[in-house]
Amino acid sequence: MNHKTLACLLGAALLAGCSKPAAPGASAAAPAGPAASAAAAAPIAPPAASGPEVAGTFTVDGKAATLTQVTAHAGEPFDDKPVTLLVFTAKDQGGDAKADFDAMFGKFGDALVIKVQPDGSVVGADVVHSGLKTPGSVSISGVMTMQGYSAAGGQISGHLASGGPTDVFGQKLQVDLTFHTKAP
Repeated sequence: MNHKTLACLLGAALLAGCSKPAAPGASAAAPAGPAASAAAAAPIAPPAASGPEVAGTFTVDGKAATLTQVTAHAGEPFDDKPVTLLVFTAKDQGGDAKADFDAMFGKFGDALVIKVQPDGSVVGADVVHSGLKTPGSVSISGVMTMQGYSAAGGQISGHLASGGPTDVFGQKLQVDLTFHTKAP
């Protein structure tokens, strides 16, 4: 046997000796102790969202509405994909289980009910605004977009926008909101 073959065999033997599985309950890579065990077991959470739940503008024909709250609810699937309803309101929703429905009928003042899919695609919106000529809600699609959408760690956040003033039944709607809320 030559020296190269012997060196390869010895290297393989060392590798095999070091590659044995750890004994049950032991971790070869992590330090021992209660603190290390707790750290290894704790999931890594994303940083908590800060600032107001909703910030930005929501106007119809230049008349501003102040949205102060946003909640998220499971909605009906669209194109076989799950939908989350984001309910933005001017008044406190008070834990209303059917906030999306009640918002469309003016219970919480000015409001937006946005239907969003897991990738952040907006598939519909219902608009309630005191500046609308027709009382009640107006359903629209293809107007709103979501940027920076995130649904992770029990939180949903993003930036909802209309891309500037947009004509909605002869009136100018503008939405430019950043938000964060608890996931449904």
